[in-house]
Amino acid sequence: MSVEALSIYKAKLGEGPVYDIQLNKLFWVDIEGKKILIKDLDSNSENKYVTPDLVSSLCIISEDEIIATIRHGFYIINFRTKNVNKIGEVEVEYEENRFNDGKCDALGRYWAGTMNMKKSGPTGNLYKFEKSNITKILSGLTVSNGLGWSPDNDVMYLIDSPIRKVYAFDFDLNKGEIYNKRVLIDFNGEPGNPDGMTIDEEGYLWIAHWGGGKVSRWSSRGEKVFEIKLPVTYVTSVTFGMHEMNRLFITTASKEDEPLSGRVFTTHVNVKGIPSYRFKKS
Repeated sequence: MSVEALSIYKAKLGEGPVYDIQLNKLFWVDIEGKKILIKDLDSNSENKYVTPDLVSSLCIISEDEIIATIRHGFYIINFRTKNVNKIGEVEVEYEENRFNDGKCDALGRYWAGTMNMKKSGPTGNLYKFEKSNITKILSGLTVSNGLGWSPDNDVMYLIDSPIRKVYAFDFDLNKGEIYNKRVLIDFNGEPGNPDGMTIDEEGYLWIAHWGGGKVSRWSSRGEKVFEIKLPVTYVTSVTFGMHEMNRLFITTASKEDEPLSGRVFTTHVNVKGIPSYRFKKS
């Protein structure tokens, strides 16, 4: 299957792609470049927004507003007014920690995890941000990464990258709670570490291989069924988009000897993804 470079922008550490079906725009971040990128898929234009610190994930609120995880905080950013407002903060006492991946669930709650930047220990945690309240959900993570939910919202998935595990949890959508943690996929034997992730409408997981140069598709029983190879080594995350929801958008990180690295890639697939959910402020 052929992939093609989509973005003009070349990220140091591209991550967190979010497609908004109402706007027909793709958003992603350059963590180390401290930028939010926006690709208008109608006009093919690209815009970038500089953030005050390392930005790792985002969710859409409206045409003008997003919420993003920046270093230790949750920030609402208004692109029209240029206003940046910190509305919550965690782990300020842990200099080695920062936020990493995050996503909104079907009820508009923002789930976001932290990581140890030196990977020196399991100091990362998973949080839920809902109506200005931050709740710690899970602790003991090294690099909290890819998140996703099954189509029926009965299962939540979470990746811890350095230990190469994809976890599954029973998920109560109404309560916003997780139970019964278990290992769904052990990446031992796979090239690279599991990084970002998305879910398709058939309940399969699409996982980016950091250091493995590909995206792989796995069943909800943990069986690999398919993979897409990319012309770059550091593949970071993946999401579905376009109105038919059958196009993959894949973020990557730069590598000195790879000219296309750091760009967003795209390809069509024969399955549809689940649209991204917006953050509900109240």
